[in-house]
Amino acid sequence: MPYSRKLVRFRMLSSAALCLLAVAAVSAPWQASVAMQAEPTSTRPLALTDIMKFREIERQVWSENGAVYAYDAVPDLGDPTGYVVNVERNTTVEVERGSHPQITQAGDYVVFRQAPSLLATEQASTADEKKALTTRAVLVNVATGEQQVFNDIDSVHFTGDGETLVVVHGKEKDAAGHRVVLRTLATGAHREVQGVEQVVVAEKGPRVAFHLAATDQQAGQVIVRNTQNHSWLQLLENVGKASTVLSFNDAGSALAIAAAPADSDKNVSSRIVYVWRYGERSPEQLAFNAEGWEVSEHTRLRWHANDQALIAGIREAQTPDTSEQAKPESESELFDLDRLLADRRLQVWHGNDDRIIPHQRETHRQRNRATVPTVVWFTEQQPKWIPLADSTEINLRIEDNMEYAIASDARPYLREITWAGFYHDLYHVNLKTGEKQRIASRLPSSERGAISPNGRFVAYVENEQLHLFDSRSGNSARLAENVSVSWVNELEDRPTEASAYGTAGWLADSSGFYQYDRFDIWFVSVPPQGAEQSSVQNVTANFGRNNDTQLRIEMPEEGHLQANDALLVRSFHEKNKTSGFHRLDPQSGALTVLKQGEKTYRLVKRFHEQNRLFFTEQDFRQFPNVQVADLALGNAKQITNVNPQIDEFKWGTPQLIEWQSQNDETLQGIVIKPDNFDPNRRYPVMVYYYEKFSQRLYQFNQMKVNHRPNFPFYVGQDYVVFLPDVNFREGAPGPSATESLVPGVQKLIDMGIADENAIGLHGHSWSGYQTAFVVTETDLFAAAVAGAPVSNMTSAYSGIRWGSGLARQFQYEVGQSRIGESMFENLDPYLQNSPVFFADRINTPMLIQFGDKDEAVPWEQGIEYYLALRRLNKPVVMLHYEGEPHHLRRYANKIDYTVKMLEFFDHHLKGAPAPQWWSQGLEFQVYD
Repeated sequence: MPYSRKLVRFRMLSSAALCLLAVAAVSAPWQASVAMQAEPTSTRPLALTDIMKFREIERQVWSENGAVYAYDAVPDLGDPTGYVVNVERNTTVEVERGSHPQITQAGDYVVFRQAPSLLATEQASTADEKKALTTRAVLVNVATGEQQVFNDIDSVHFTGDGETLVVVHGKEKDAAGHRVVLRTLATGAHREVQGVEQVVVAEKGPRVAFHLAATDQQAGQVIVRNTQNHSWLQLLENVGKASTVLSFNDAGSALAIAAAPADSDKNVSSRIVYVWRYGERSPEQLAFNAEGWEVSEHTRLRWHANDQALIAGIREAQTPDTSEQAKPESESELFDLDRLLADRRLQVWHGNDDRIIPHQRETHRQRNRATVPTVVWFTEQQPKWIPLADSTEINLRIEDNMEYAIASDARPYLREITWAGFYHDLYHVNLKTGEKQRIASRLPSSERGAISPNGRFVAYVENEQLHLFDSRSGNSARLAENVSVSWVNELEDRPTEASAYGTAGWLADSSGFYQYDRFDIWFVSVPPQGAEQSSVQNVTANFGRNNDTQLRIEMPEEGHLQANDALLVRSFHEKNKTSGFHRLDPQSGALTVLKQGEKTYRLVKRFHEQNRLFFTEQDFRQFPNVQVADLALGNAKQITNVNPQIDEFKWGTPQLIEWQSQNDETLQGIVIKPDNFDPNRRYPVMVYYYEKFSQRLYQFNQMKVNHRPNFPFYVGQDYVVFLPDVNFREGAPGPSATESLVPGVQKLIDMGIADENAIGLHGHSWSGYQTAFVVTETDLFAAAVAGAPVSNMTSAYSGIRWGSGLARQFQYEVGQSRIGESMFENLDPYLQNSPVFFADRINTPMLIQFGDKDEAVPWEQGIEYYLALRRLNKPVVMLHYEGEPHHLRRYANKIDYTVKMLEFFDHHLKGAPAPQWWSQGLEFQVYD
């Protein structure tokens, strides 16, 4: 149905008037200024360079008992630092430029990669200087803190017994392979292996497998070495020049090998599979004889079912392309059409293609490398290959040590992806026989099903109802028919099937499973007789729903639960945004608070036998440093201090507020006030949003220089930052944004916080579109930044998301754009929600940002908006970053955009002088 557009007008001072009101020019906050250092307070505003130096934990590892913890702290720009924490002794070792930590199971040694410093990298200019910048490894003795450096490494590994360090050195020019050093940690003794093409280390035990590169003197070989007694065994003496796949079993006592035939060329596509077991002199070949198929060079080898089976990947046999364009032998052959046409570059876009050509292009490599999982059971009298699918398009989810799996087949719905989104058929697969049973058809791709540990049952949600498939009968039955709660997202506002809240996990004995509604946790039992006699119980006794609190189980790493075990449950209060950890007794329903408050808590790692748990606690001012506690969250102590410099800076204080939208819906948002907030003063406000942001109330702001405004950075410049929620109506995404944002900003004005003449709006991508639209309906905002916005839905509807190769139609009909029908069924909402058609109503100064390689939103959308505003003599600048995708990647461009964004807001909201790029522009630039 068409709907009427309404224009909400608010008074806004012109840029010239704002300039006249300015009492002083502000210093550039991205520079370390003397004036900032001279402030009387003990803290100072963040400079842009300060943001670059904040760090995050990117990788972390633990010893087997959790007594030793190692991690790297990586800044946005600069060198990382590695740390080793002895939890029991409360000691920490620091490793300069350490990253990518690895640890022995006993925790007695940790090794880090050490890349060249950023300064050295930037200073290197000649080829020799750059060649000298090699990566090193740093070995840390945890007991003594001693550090030992190994130069010029490609990779480094510990053997599974933790007694040997395997150092793979960089390949020398013209060398046949890598030099690998096996260093005994206890004694320092070492041995070398030369010419290594590939090395694989068993997760347990002392064994290492090598693929030795082929040379003019010898063929490629596969050997296995025992690093304890230094023995070695040649398993395959000739694997040609092609790559191999090597995979140890969990115990490190057996090795699976996929190798090319003897004397084969490096490009051969087929592989022969062998299995070697400890005690055998040579491996066993697993003969594969399926006509028209071959074991693929891209296979993975996976031990399965407690080493009773091996899973490999096959595909249709490949015919190598040996065709070569012949040179013309006469003048007449110069005009041979077949020869001329051989050089064409053509793609045919057929209307009946399952995938459109751009999607085929973007998935080509993945589909070329895809394989059909095939299982070999060693328990059979004669090993037999059992294909688990008939096409590489079928996706199998094979869980550890199970004889059954779930398969997903999206082939019937590939063509519909263009407009309807993603669907698939779900199957139950018997890994012993390859038998396939259909569970359900045309399920949303988000519904993957949850298979029971014994493989018999699959729980899933279809048509918003809970079902259970029983593989013995081949039938599904509906469960919990008398339960009144919804199993799918109650708040879904997109015109698509709502996704399920999900299955938490099965009991280990397959007698039942836990299922979520919006708030609570339910237990669904499955009696031996089958699904017809199942029962359901709300094990949290409506505590979640009665208290507006989401309750979710923190699943153990093994994936299954015991019937009588207490559960660790994480909570989140939807209204006040607090969170916590609780212990749930599933028998009594008792929910005991372990830790709860105005924080965001997250589980990091658990060690049950050692009564040890790692977690993080954060809020807007508190970085989520890692803490260790007992399993009841008692005796907690912080063991990382990643950003101690945070106390140097003005940061801000968040506050949750509520208001009514123009449709009388209750909305929430976060107001972030400066540390020295003056209640008698009205502040310039920077509004940043997407869909829902109020859940970030107790979350630490990611300290990055990127396309987003950094909240503490703006607050430090005496802005108030506002993060409002937006509710959407189907068919009216643009007006919905106005209906939500304008009353929220008006609330800030009514509270005496916001200067009504100094309010800026910023959005990127989806909220970039909303920003581009909202300013057609209101003059409330003194300035607006729209990053990568859609401006014309009629042209964007039939565009391409170049990153994935998908058409954009589904995004409008069933996705985020929320139109709900095709442009051919109803053109009106596409017109009415396109800001470019109402550009004449815009009075707000607009800054548009786009990269011309945007893989999500066609950058021509920015051009359309820019040209419309330019034609109408509206104040507009578009920042076009060459070669950039949807989110800026080049660091210089991130800095530039951050600087220009603040200059733009400072000019329009604070009356600072207009930067030259805004007032005069910049001539075309030529870059190398």
